[in-house]
Amino acid sequence: MKTEWVHKKLGDDDVAKIIMGQSPSSASYNDENIGLPFLQGCADFGEVFPKTSVYCNEPLKVAPQNSILMSVRAPVGTINKADQKYIIGRGLCSIVSLINNDYLYYYLLQNKNRLEQKAQGSTFLAINSEEVNDFDVSYPESLSTQRRIAAILTSADKVIAATQKTIAKYKQIKQGMMEDLLNEQCTMNNVQWRKVKLGEVGDFYVGGDVDRSCFSPYPTVECRFPIYANALVNEGLYGFSSKYEFDKEAITITGRGDVGKVFYRKPYFSTIIRLVTLIPTDSNIDVKFLSYAMSRINFIIESTGVPQLTAPQAKKYEVSIPYKNGKPDLPAQRRIAAILSGIDAKIAAEEKVLEKYEKVKKGLMERLLNDNK
Repeated sequence: MKTEWVHKKLGDDDVAKIIMGQSPSSASYNDENIGLPFLQGCADFGEVFPKTSVYCNEPLKVAPQNSILMSVRAPVGTINKADQKYIIGRGLCSIVSLINNDYLYYYLLQNKNRLEQKAQGSTFLAINSEEVNDFDVSYPESLSTQRRIAAILTSADKVIAATQKTIAKYKQIKQGMMEDLLNEQCTMNNVQWRKVKLGEVGDFYVGGDVDRSCFSPYPTVECRFPIYANALVNEGLYGFSSKYEFDKEAITITGRGDVGKVFYRKPYFSTIIRLVTLIPTDSNIDVKFLSYAMSRINFIIESTGVPQLTAPQAKKYEVSIPYKNGKPDLPAQRRIAAILSGIDAKIAAEEKVLEKYEKVKKGLMERLLNDNK
């Protein structure tokens, strides 16, 4: 878009009016919808609009409806839109745009890193009113151009939101399917169920350390196995484990900190520290089915320090498995796994579409909100 660009300060009289938040007395807070909704900081921010349950009947500073809400204390620069009037505390400011409101909203989103760089404070990061007012902004001189840019980015957001809604719908469907299919009340094809301990189902292994110098984003002769860890539960780096490598289907469980996340693993992988790996020993156990069944286990680890799941602890947990004629019913397991895998495939496809749309939006923002094109 060819147009003249203007370079000004956010607080200039013809750009925006800044309202810095001020916290009212806590005695005026309530959860009975008396007064206006109150936002102390960005903890109640949503994807676009805030979600708050705290109200206040003694307002000191009010953000007008349709203004831009911005966090001025750690984290600095987080943005939301005010879908109604809000009382704002010291952690926020309200930006009443005098140029196109949506354009300025996207501009601030795009330049969050510059806001963060302005943050100061020995206790926690923050920016003051002077720094907010002095923040450099650029925008097309033509109001119609501002509107066109905002409309393009708003359209991208609508597509992203619709895709997120589809993903959420599929996840809800999957949750319902798991409730129906993975419990002892399920009688599909006359399935009979039996509770078994995980220690009876397969062998457990706890991942060992790796040579971190061998980490690579590409498989090589030296680094040929995908590496998995608590912080890296999806395939992303390759390496060579000093302890366990597997060429079988397996199930990994996060074993430290955020304990109990379950992942199905295809053959040829390595485990590293903080993961517990289960390899089923019975040929009548479908690994994919078992991973779904295990994902419903609430791994409760009592610890005064960092929660940690050990192999002996994991062995004691139970899952329900379809049985027939005294042994695990493999066809029934596969039917259930196929149904759940089908919905997983839909979720994965939509997540791929979402990733593409988000990349497109990022590219549009870099191109449209920059006057050096």
